[in-house]
Amino acid sequence: MNERFSRAHLTFNFCNICGHIPKTRNDEPNRAPLRYWDPDDGWIVGSLCRACADEALDRQPKEGDFATEDMHDERTDEDPGEAL
Repeated sequence: MNERFSRAHLTFNFCNICGHIPKTRNDEPNRAPLRYWDPDDGWIVGSLCRACADEALDRQPKEGDFATEDMHDERTDEDPGEAL
């Protein structure tokens, strides 16, 4: 069991990864706030169920993740400063 998951607050919000919502007293509550790495979106703070926490909490950025790619495309004439 992940120690960060155990220390986080109980929540009945949906799991940010799978969408699980605890609906009964026998259904284990999700935990939040938990910071985890998403390969597409980067670092996220949200609610996680136990199964998703087991997978996501130890994940770290790695080469090839979309979130680590340089988003500036030099083949365009658009000014990246105007996008902000």
